[in-house]
Amino acid sequence: MERAYAEIKARYMTLRLAPGEWVDDMQLSQELGLSRTPLREALFLLASEGLIQAQAGGGFTVRPLDIAGISSLFEAHIVTAKAIARLVAIRALPEEITELREADALVNDGIRRRSAPDIAEANAALHNLEARIARNEYLSALAARIYDEGQRLGYLAFGGAEDWNASRLDDHFTRVSHDHSALIDAYQDRDPEKAETIAVSHVRLFRERILTYIASSGADEVDLGGDVMTSVHLTTEDLQRAIADGKRREASA
Repeated sequence: MERAYAEIKARYMTLRLAPGEWVDDMQLSQELGLSRTPLREALFLLASEGLIQAQAGGGFTVRPLDIAGISSLFEAHIVTAKAIARLVAIRALPEEITELREADALVNDGIRRRSAPDIAEANAALHNLEARIARNEYLSALAARIYDEGQRLGYLAFGGAEDWNASRLDDHFTRVSHDHSALIDAYQDRDPEKAETIAVSHVRLFRERILTYIASSGADEVDLGGDVMTSVHLTTEDLQRAIADGKRREASA
Protein backbone atom coordinates (compact mmCIF):
# COMPACT_ATOMS: atom_id res chain seq x y z
CA MET A 1 0.00 0.00 0.00
CA GLU A 2 2.90 2.36 0.77
CA ARG A 3 4.24 2.08 -2.77
CA ALA A 4 0.82 2.71 -4.31
CA TYR A 5 0.30 5.71 -2.01
CA ALA A 6 3.68 7.22 -2.88
CA GLU A 7 3.26 6.75 -6.64
CA ILE A 8 -0.30 8.08 -6.82
CA LYS A 9 0.62 11.09 -4.68
CA ALA A 10 3.64 11.80 -6.88
CA ARG A 11 1.39 11.74 -9.95
CA TYR A 12 -1.03 14.07 -8.18
CA MET A 13 1.71 16.54 -7.26
CA THR A 14 3.17 16.64 -10.77
CA LEU A 15 -0.24 16.79 -12.51
CA ARG A 16 0.22 13.46 -14.28
CA LEU A 17 -3.15 12.94 -12.64
CA ALA A 18 -4.88 16.08 -13.85
CA PRO A 19 -7.35 18.05 -11.68
CA GLY A 20 -10.82 16.58 -12.03
CA GLU A 21 -9.55 13.48 -13.83
CA TRP A 22 -11.27 10.14 -13.25
CA VAL A 23 -8.84 7.72 -11.60
CA ASP A 24 -8.84 4.40 -13.44
CA ASP A 25 -7.78 2.01 -10.69
CA MET A 26 -7.65 -0.94 -13.09
CA GLN A 27 -5.20 0.86 -15.36
CA LEU A 28 -3.16 2.11 -12.40
CA SER A 29 -2.89 -1.39 -10.94
CA GLN A 30 -1.54 -2.63 -14.28
CA GLU A 31 0.92 0.25 -14.62
CA LEU A 32 2.24 -0.21 -11.08
CA GLY A 33 2.15 -4.00 -11.11
CA LEU A 34 -0.02 -4.06 -7.98
CA SER A 35 -3.30 -5.69 -7.12
CA ARG A 36 -6.35 -3.48 -6.76
CA THR A 37 -6.61 -3.99 -2.98
CA PRO A 38 -3.51 -1.97 -1.94
CA LEU A 39 -4.24 0.51 -4.71
CA ARG A 40 -7.74 1.20 -3.45
CA GLU A 41 -6.47 1.40 0.13
CA ALA A 42 -4.04 4.09 -1.04
CA LEU A 43 -6.81 5.95 -2.86
CA PHE A 44 -9.02 5.95 0.23
CA LEU A 45 -6.10 7.24 2.32
CA LEU A 46 -5.49 10.03 -0.22
CA ALA A 47 -9.22 10.77 -0.14
CA SER A 48 -9.02 11.17 3.65
CA GLU A 49 -6.27 13.74 3.04
CA GLY A 50 -8.43 15.66 0.57
CA LEU A 51 -6.28 14.97 -2.51
CA ILE A 52 -8.57 12.41 -4.13
CA GLN A 53 -12.36 12.46 -4.03
CA ALA A 54 -14.35 9.25 -3.52
CA GLN A 55 -17.54 9.36 -5.59
CA ALA A 56 -20.90 8.32 -4.17
CA GLY A 57 -21.52 5.84 -6.97
CA GLY A 58 -18.06 4.33 -6.63
CA GLY A 59 -14.71 5.28 -8.10
CA PHE A 60 -12.39 8.22 -7.53
CA THR A 61 -11.57 11.56 -9.11
CA VAL A 62 -8.63 13.91 -8.60
CA ARG A 63 -9.39 16.96 -6.49
CA PRO A 64 -10.08 19.78 -8.97
CA LEU A 65 -8.22 23.07 -9.12
CA ASP A 66 -10.91 25.74 -8.91
CA ILE A 67 -10.81 29.38 -7.97
CA ALA A 68 -12.94 28.95 -4.85
CA GLY A 69 -10.54 26.28 -3.62
CA ILE A 70 -7.44 28.32 -4.43
CA SER A 71 -8.90 31.35 -2.65
CA SER A 72 -9.64 29.26 0.44
CA LEU A 73 -6.16 27.77 0.27
CA PHE A 74 -4.46 31.15 0.43
CA GLU A 75 -6.81 32.37 3.15
CA ALA A 76 -5.75 29.40 5.30
CA HIS A 77 -2.13 29.73 4.21
CA ILE A 78 -1.89 33.31 5.48
CA VAL A 79 -3.31 32.34 8.88
CA THR A 80 -1.09 29.30 9.38
CA ALA A 81 2.03 31.09 8.10
CA LYS A 82 1.61 33.79 10.74
CA ALA A 83 1.14 31.34 13.58
CA ILE A 84 3.92 28.95 12.53
CA ALA A 85 6.44 31.76 11.99
CA ARG A 86 5.86 33.16 15.47
CA LEU A 87 6.10 29.75 17.14
CA VAL A 88 9.26 28.76 15.27
CA ALA A 89 10.93 32.04 16.25
CA ILE A 90 10.14 31.25 19.88
CA ARG A 91 10.74 27.48 19.95
CA ALA A 92 13.42 26.60 17.38
CA LEU A 93 16.55 24.98 18.80
CA PRO A 94 19.99 25.77 17.35
CA GLU A 95 20.20 22.40 15.63
CA GLU A 96 16.79 23.01 14.08
CA ILE A 97 17.99 26.30 12.62
CA THR A 98 20.74 24.24 10.97
CA GLU A 99 18.10 21.83 9.63
CA LEU A 100 16.18 24.75 8.15
CA ARG A 101 19.27 26.09 6.40
CA GLU A 102 20.01 22.65 4.98
CA ALA A 103 16.41 22.36 3.72
CA ASP A 104 16.67 25.82 2.19
CA ALA A 105 19.88 24.78 0.41
CA LEU A 106 17.90 22.02 -1.34
CA VAL A 107 15.38 24.60 -2.57
CA ASN A 108 18.21 26.74 -3.92
CA ASP A 109 19.77 23.72 -5.60
CA GLY A 110 16.49 23.03 -7.43
CA ILE A 111 16.34 26.68 -8.47
CA ARG A 112 19.88 26.55 -9.87
CA ARG A 113 18.96 23.45 -11.89
CA ARG A 114 15.60 24.98 -12.91
CA SER A 115 13.81 21.79 -11.91
CA ALA A 116 10.17 22.60 -11.18
CA PRO A 117 9.37 19.24 -9.48
CA ASP A 118 12.44 19.48 -7.23
CA ILE A 119 11.74 23.12 -6.36
CA ALA A 120 8.12 22.39 -5.45
CA GLU A 121 9.06 19.30 -3.42
CA ALA A 122 11.98 20.94 -1.58
CA ASN A 123 9.94 24.08 -0.86
CA ALA A 124 7.10 22.01 0.62
CA ALA A 125 9.62 20.03 2.70
CA LEU A 126 11.13 23.26 4.07
CA HIS A 127 7.78 24.64 5.13
CA ASN A 128 6.63 21.31 6.59
CA LEU A 129 9.84 21.32 8.62
CA GLU A 130 8.90 24.77 9.94
CA ALA A 131 5.51 23.38 10.96
CA ARG A 132 7.16 20.48 12.80
CA ILE A 133 9.53 22.83 14.63
CA ALA A 134 6.51 24.93 15.73
CA ARG A 135 5.51 21.89 17.85
CA ASN A 136 1.76 22.20 17.43
CA GLU A 137 0.13 19.07 16.07
CA TYR A 138 -3.00 20.87 14.90
CA LEU A 139 -1.11 23.52 12.98
CA SER A 140 1.20 20.86 11.58
CA ALA A 141 -1.71 18.79 10.26
CA LEU A 142 -3.34 21.82 8.65
CA ALA A 143 -0.04 23.00 7.20
CA ALA A 144 0.64 19.57 5.66
CA ARG A 145 -2.61 19.74 3.70
CA ILE A 146 -1.94 23.31 2.62
CA TYR A 147 1.58 22.47 1.47
CA ASP A 148 0.40 19.39 -0.44
CA GLU A 149 -1.95 21.56 -2.46
CA GLY A 150 0.62 24.32 -2.69
CA GLN A 151 3.14 21.85 -4.08
CA ARG A 152 0.72 20.94 -6.88
CA LEU A 153 0.10 24.61 -7.65
CA GLY A 154 3.83 25.26 -7.50
CA TYR A 155 4.58 22.56 -10.04
CA LEU A 156 1.98 24.04 -12.36
CA ALA A 157 3.13 27.64 -12.00
CA PHE A 158 6.90 27.24 -11.60
CA GLY A 159 7.66 25.74 -14.98
CA GLY A 160 6.49 22.15 -14.63
CA ALA A 161 3.59 22.68 -16.98
CA GLU A 162 4.97 25.53 -19.06
CA ASP A 163 8.27 26.66 -20.57
CA TRP A 164 10.63 28.25 -18.06
CA ASN A 165 10.24 31.98 -18.55
CA ALA A 166 13.66 33.18 -17.38
CA SER A 167 12.79 36.85 -17.09
CA ARG A 168 9.84 36.20 -14.77
CA LEU A 169 10.78 33.03 -12.89
CA ASP A 170 14.41 33.98 -12.22
CA ASP A 171 13.24 37.19 -10.59
CA HIS A 172 10.59 35.30 -8.62
CA PHE A 173 13.08 32.77 -7.29
CA THR A 174 15.57 35.46 -6.36
CA ARG A 175 12.86 36.82 -4.10
CA VAL A 176 12.01 33.32 -2.81
CA SER A 177 15.64 32.69 -1.85
CA HIS A 178 15.85 36.07 -0.14
CA ASP A 179 12.64 35.44 1.82
CA HIS A 180 13.78 32.01 3.00
CA SER A 181 17.16 33.30 4.16
CA ALA A 182 15.66 36.33 5.91
CA LEU A 183 13.00 34.19 7.59
CA ILE A 184 15.55 31.73 8.96
CA ASP A 185 17.65 34.66 10.17
CA ALA A 186 14.60 35.95 12.05
CA TYR A 187 14.13 32.53 13.62
CA GLN A 188 17.77 32.49 14.70
CA ASP A 189 17.40 35.99 16.15
CA ARG A 190 14.22 34.90 18.00
CA ASP A 191 12.24 37.75 16.47
CA PRO A 192 8.61 36.57 16.11
CA GLU A 193 7.32 39.92 14.79
CA LYS A 194 9.87 40.04 11.99
CA ALA A 195 9.35 36.35 11.23
CA GLU A 196 5.60 36.85 10.91
CA THR A 197 6.03 39.84 8.59
CA ILE A 198 8.39 37.92 6.29
CA ALA A 199 6.20 34.80 6.32
CA VAL A 200 3.11 36.74 5.25
CA SER A 201 5.06 38.52 2.52
CA HIS A 202 6.32 35.15 1.33
CA VAL A 203 2.80 33.72 1.04
CA ARG A 204 1.73 36.80 -0.92
CA LEU A 205 4.70 36.33 -3.25
CA PHE A 206 3.56 32.76 -3.95
CA ARG A 207 -0.01 33.96 -4.46
CA GLU A 208 1.23 36.60 -6.90
CA ARG A 209 3.02 33.95 -8.96
CA ILE A 210 -0.05 31.69 -9.00
CA LEU A 211 -2.28 34.55 -10.12
CA THR A 212 0.23 35.55 -12.79
CA TYR A 213 0.11 32.02 -14.13
CA ILE A 214 -3.69 31.91 -14.01
CA ALA A 215 -3.95 35.25 -15.80
CA SER A 216 -1.60 34.07 -18.54
CA SER A 217 -3.63 30.88 -18.89
CA GLY A 218 -6.94 32.53 -19.68
CA ALA A 219 -8.39 34.09 -16.53
CA ASP A 220 -10.87 36.88 -17.17
CA GLU A 221 -10.06 39.02 -14.16
CA VAL A 222 -7.52 39.07 -11.35
CA ASP A 223 -7.84 41.01 -8.10
CA LEU A 224 -4.69 41.12 -5.94
CA GLY A 225 -6.24 43.18 -3.16
CA GLY A 226 -6.38 41.92 0.43
CA ASP A 227 -5.50 38.51 1.81
CA VAL A 228 -8.20 36.64 -0.11
CA MET A 229 -8.72 36.45 -3.86
CA THR A 230 -12.27 37.51 -4.64
CA SER A 231 -12.72 38.04 -8.36
CA VAL A 232 -10.68 35.53 -10.35
CA HIS A 233 -12.50 33.54 -13.02
CA LEU A 234 -10.86 30.55 -14.69
CA THR A 235 -12.62 27.93 -16.78
CA THR A 236 -11.86 24.23 -16.48
CA GLU A 237 -11.16 24.23 -20.22
CA ASP A 238 -8.42 26.87 -19.80
CA LEU A 239 -6.74 24.95 -17.01
CA GLN A 240 -7.00 21.57 -18.72
CA ARG A 241 -5.50 23.08 -21.88
CA ALA A 242 -2.53 24.43 -19.90
CA ILE A 243 -2.00 21.04 -18.26
CA ALA A 244 -2.27 19.20 -21.59
CA ASP A 245 0.32 21.55 -23.09
CA GLY A 246 2.64 20.78 -20.21
CA LYS A 247 2.22 17.03 -20.68
CA ARG A 248 3.07 17.33 -24.39
CA ARG A 249 6.25 19.26 -23.57
CA GLU A 250 7.17 16.66 -20.94
CA ALA A 251 6.65 13.82 -23.42
CA SER A 252 8.79 15.49 -26.08
CA ALA A 253 11.63 16.38 -23.68
